[in-house]
Amino acid sequence: MRSPLLYLKNVFVVGLKKIRYMSKFSAGIIQTFDKLHVEIHGSGKVKLGSYNQNRGNLYLVADGGEIIIGNHCFFNTGTCISSTEQIIIGDNCKIGNNVVIVDHDHNFKNDGENEFISSKIEIGNGTWIGANVTILRGTKIGANAVIGAGCVIKGEVSEGEKVIQKRV
Repeated sequence: MRSPLLYLKNVFVVGLKKIRYMSKFSAGIIQTFDKLHVEIHGSGKVKLGSYNQNRGNLYLVADGGEIIIGNHCFFNTGTCISSTEQIIIGDNCKIGNNVVIVDHDHNFKNDGENEFISSKIEIGNGTWIGANVTILRGTKIGANAVIGAGCVIKGEVSEGEKVIQKRV
């Protein structure tokens, strides 16, 4: 069990984020976050379920998009989740060190007025994501899938599938 002081600290920190971001930030009961960094811009929103935890830095950036994280999820050190559209992470997911989940790319062709090209990301319940994984826009990972360390994922991963090599 973690220190009771950490739980008290998290009540305070989560409370401050609720005050700062008002209805744009919501969190369920009992979060054990160590170094949670939240940025919400424009119409962005961050919704956290209950009983989530991390070890080390966790960055949640909702730049006009929405980040929804279910219950009982664990994020290891250095995870960065950035949304301009929508990222949904189901319940009971385990995410390794230095994972990047980003639902957008820069519009490098400069066609149109949009700076970014984005599409939704969904990660199913019970998914395990290894260290140094990058999950790109438009990805849907089914429940109970396992993504091996170092993979780059774009597209669809079936329920229960194990991915052990780069897949773009």
